[in-house]
Amino acid sequence: MVKVRMNTADVAAEVKCLRRLIGMRCSNVYDLTPKTYVFKLMNSSGQTESGESEKVLLLMESGVRLHTTAYVRDKSNTPSGFTLKLRKHIRTRRLEDVRQLGYDRIILFQFGLGANAHYVILELYAQGNILLTDPDYQVLTLLRSHRDDDKGIAIMSRHRYPVEISRVFERTTATKLQDALARVDKPEETDSAKVDGGEAEVTDRPKKEKQGKQKGGKASESKKNSDAKQVTLKIVLGEALGYGPQLSEHMILDAGLAPNTKLSASNKLDEDAIHVLLEAVKRFEDWLQDIISGEKIPEGYILMQKDNVGRNSAASESGGHIKMYDEFCPILLNQFKTREHEKFDTFDAALDEFYSKIESQRSELQQKAKEDSAVQKLNKIRTDQESRVLNLRKEVDQFVKMAELIEYNLEDVDAAILAVRVALAKGMSWEDLARMVKEERKSGNPVAALIDKLHLEKNCMTLLLSNNLDEMDDDEKTLPADKVEVDIALSAHANARRWYEMKKKQESKQEKTVKAHEKAFKAAERKTRIQLSQEKAVATISHMRKVHWFEKFNWFISSENYLVISGRDAQQNEMIVKRYMSKGDLYVHAELHGASSTVIKNHRPDQAVPPLTLNQAGCFTVCHSQAWDSKIVTSAWWVYPHQVSKTAPTGEYLTVGSSKPGGVKVRGQKGKLKKMKEKYADQDEEERRIRMALLASAGNAQKKDEETPQENTVPVKEKVPVSGKSCSTSILLIG
Repeated sequence: MVKVRMNTADVAAEVKCLRRLIGMRCSNVYDLTPKTYVFKLMNSSGQTESGESEKVLLLMESGVRLHTTAYVRDKSNTPSGFTLKLRKHIRTRRLEDVRQLGYDRIILFQFGLGANAHYVILELYAQGNILLTDPDYQVLTLLRSHRDDDKGIAIMSRHRYPVEISRVFERTTATKLQDALARVDKPEETDSAKVDGGEAEVTDRPKKEKQGKQKGGKASESKKNSDAKQVTLKIVLGEALGYGPQLSEHMILDAGLAPNTKLSASNKLDEDAIHVLLEAVKRFEDWLQDIISGEKIPEGYILMQKDNVGRNSAASESGGHIKMYDEFCPILLNQFKTREHEKFDTFDAALDEFYSKIESQRSELQQKAKEDSAVQKLNKIRTDQESRVLNLRKEVDQFVKMAELIEYNLEDVDAAILAVRVALAKGMSWEDLARMVKEERKSGNPVAALIDKLHLEKNCMTLLLSNNLDEMDDDEKTLPADKVEVDIALSAHANARRWYEMKKKQESKQEKTVKAHEKAFKAAERKTRIQLSQEKAVATISHMRKVHWFEKFNWFISSENYLVISGRDAQQNEMIVKRYMSKGDLYVHAELHGASSTVIKNHRPDQAVPPLTLNQAGCFTVCHSQAWDSKIVTSAWWVYPHQVSKTAPTGEYLTVGSSKPGGVKVRGQKGKLKKMKEKYADQDEEERRIRMALLASAGNAQKKDEETPQENTVPVKEKVPVSGKSCSTSILLIG
């Protein structure tokens, strides 16, 4: 089963990795789910390549995980009340401390100092919790309230958080280990309060004990007997030291012992085995102590699922199997050394990769389940439609068959109808008529043998008819006759016509049903497709993209792969000239107030910037000036970097901003660029010249045809527009 929760060693290693965040300020808090929150931390002193402040996203999930993340997740549109409370108290505050309470799975974050300090406490045991407290640890808000009256502990709002009840880290001694192993023959006295790795915390335990007492003595007694039979060295060591079964197995294997060794009053470890086990425990605790108080940054390991588990995993596009994550740990445990694993520089990076991959796979599975459900729904609609159409077709075929059977037996049908009419005309009652038909059938009357049942209340009867005209096989002759309903008031021909009319109505109904169902199916398919696309857009986890240094400016890449940057405001204009303009670049500006400073970055300083890039940069400069909104036709100019100066001549001063050009002094001759109107006018003129040449050549060809005498030829004239004008010419075909 995939590991989900963090144990004591995981928490200690992650806290060590997170101490690098001390000194960063909390910029904002977001909620992803009711139990998952993201803290955006910024470091104003450290800057990235883009020149912006360093940003770190710290992700907390109550009871499950804690790590920084390099993946972007969709945030809630409306922040919850808990998120607003966190923002109110810790936003813009500096992170002063990150520490683990004792060696419990509780992490404390301190924002601010002194009387202005606030603590965010994350609990990773049982159901988990996130709390916000004041400097005196009075709870201001929390996700989950719970209390233990026996212990006198209340984790509730306006109550003090009991930080003093956390377990203090103590080194294991020989006496402590021997006492733990000596209590094997007294399983009821075994202290299970220190078990780590997923069990309930101290405050939740008394409730479970009470529930166990109320269930009856038999169940508890049988459980004790089964526990006494299944006590192993791994379980005993995990309960005694509080590290959990996984870390206990690591220490036992390090000592060269078997983790599943059965322990009882008659089967105990000898002194040599205890001594070797104690040395293994000390080696692990030395590593843990170095993590807690030393300078070592723990590495991270992610273990893959075994072959028999990942055999059914989906194949990737390259044809191989997708790697399925199974475990994470800050130290490669002895029981996992033979398994396939992936190593990371820090444990924090391993946690981010593990949980983000699991989360991504979970979202993909949910999306796949929704898609399968939608496909099943559409298939059900299609199947229902096909079944209805099939039933209508069967009814049409049945109506045709009834009419044909009547046509095959016209004389017999007329004879049966006449017999019934005569009997009713003589005043015979319905009961006497039914009795007479029954007697005549027994006496062998062929007309009475055709009558199956009378429905005189509907003025009709059912006849037994068969196809006597077509050639039939022996098997077909043995088939029973079909029951056909005929109207007594109509003749045989009229009854056949009635069935054909019913067939036409049914065909019309079938056609309308097919059209309506196709329309409904297309609408359902379109609605399902839109819904799936929206859900797919929402449930995405993408890697955080690296922001380039030029993305804070207005920028584009020219057709010849030259980077062109332009300032968004006066400060950025100053920054571009001072910091980013270098030798070989070109400075572009427009002769209009409000135009921004534009620089063409020349990645090949030994070569000149091509004219096309210059024209594109000039258009870019003019479009970002007031000329665009004012619809003014103007031009841009360019100079070399050595012609641009930030110092004014004696007796003059430079303005800060984006005036003509703002904050810089340009010396020497400027290179003029074409106006936008002139540039596109050249293109229009060229197109006009080509079109006129085509028209002229086609006109000459038409004149030659007119000079040749032809019979029954009528010239047709029409107006062909050329560049806004019209001219009278013959009809032309221009390819």
